[in-house]
Amino acid sequence: MRAVTRRVPRATGPVLGAGRRPGRTTGQILRPGRTSRQVLRPGRWEDGVALTADLLAVAVAAGLTPYLALELAARFAPEPVGGRLRAVMAAASDGRPLADVLDAEAARTPPIRSVLALMGASERSGAPVGAGLGRVAASTRAQSRRRAMARARTVPVRLLFPLVFLILPAFLLLTVAPVVLATLTH
Repeated sequence: MRAVTRRVPRATGPVLGAGRRPGRTTGQILRPGRTSRQVLRPGRWEDGVALTADLLAVAVAAGLTPYLALELAARFAPEPVGGRLRAVMAAASDGRPLADVLDAEAARTPPIRSVLALMGASERSGAPVGAGLGRVAASTRAQSRRRAMARARTVPVRLLFPLVFLILPAFLLLTVAPVVLATLTH
């Protein structure tokens, strides 16, 4: 008996949302000509750092050298971080040692300092960096979550003004005022 095989198309780039809880994945595939700017709001370093750290961790775990992992991340990382990684790769392709370029960029760009320091240490010593990048991604996401929770705690205070000065007077005007006017006219 002959086995029937079905050809399944393969993704050509990393899948965003991998590793998240079921039901919460985006399933969006990034192709080389497309970046994740649609997923990441511009100027959000925290989300970009966490996503880039995860991308680098996966690349290093797949067996890529730090140089190749950074090259991949420069191509697919969200814009605030991806631009800095492209600058690093351009400087490294000019002949400067990658570890020195990473140290210089880490000094210039504090939001990605921890990721670049880990990659620089891995480039110098050959030490595995995957677990460290995972911790950086987790701590960055936790910090972002704490900031979001702090902003969420201010919502009741910000809603107090419209409630007291707009909704409550309108309620009184529409419910109590007709009863008072009806009572006064009779």
